[in-house]
Amino acid sequence: MEYRQNGGCRRRIVQQFVLTIEADDERLVCHLLMANYTEVEICRQLGIRKSRLEIIKLRLAIELRKAGIRT
Repeated sequence: MEYRQNGGCRRRIVQQFVLTIEADDERLVCHLLMANYTEVEICRQLGIRKSRLEIIKLRLAIELRKAGIRT
């Protein structure tokens, strides 16, 4: 039997996580990803390179795992 988090629980974890992000670039990337922007659009909007975006996404993923998000 596989145990999965329900959508409401995951949503609350993510909302709490977003409120605690201190770095502006990470917060903006998170908001744009949640608004379904593509990676190209995010890079263009924030004026960052794809390599920088990948680093930010990896850091966000690690922190979300620490916050309790399960896949």
